[in-house]
Amino acid sequence: MSLPLPSDAQLDALREVTNIGCGHAANALSRLMGGRQVDLSVPRVLLTGPSDAAGLLGGDAQAVAAWLAISGGLKGVMLMALPLAEGQALESLLLGRPTSEQAERDSAVAEAANIVASACLSAIGKLTGWKLMPSVPTLRRGGARALVDAAVGQVDGDASRVVVLEARFMAAAAPPVSGQLLLVLERESIRALLARLGV
Repeated sequence: MSLPLPSDAQLDALREVTNIGCGHAANALSRLMGGRQVDLSVPRVLLTGPSDAAGLLGGDAQAVAAWLAISGGLKGVMLMALPLAEGQALESLLLGRPTSEQAERDSAVAEAANIVASACLSAIGKLTGWKLMPSVPTLRRGGARALVDAAVGQVDGDASRVVVLEARFMAAAAPPVSGQLLLVLERESIRALLARLGV
């Protein structure tokens, strides 16, 4: 059974959930980056398939992404993704120094994604009354399309249609650091979330 198009009230509710969750994620990222300001875009709600979701990250552009499976009241994946060059800038900021050690760089971004995802899911959990738990993060580099396919492949159910809650972030740093936070949820989770929100 396909997910009917959300009403305006449902879209507003999903955007508000995204805004709250990603706002807490941005605050966590700000603390990790030494208190630098992290701004968020207006969240978007997209009913899409994996190929369209890849377009959100720039299609075949090179990127670094870390994702965590979500369990509890919601089932899906949370993804933090950055263009490759900006991911490298974030790694240097997190480590406090440049390094060529790939294991160190990977560990820094994976841990950041874990903290960011935990902050986001904790905020959504408080809003809904659900206990939401992230898995151990998976970190990969490569073309955005392949990264999104790998992340969406972790979502249970029919991955041909998923619901993506997306917000872009921009951190005040030199060089700049910007990227995206994506919540990719299975259709039944969206139904349950809307019911929980009473819309």
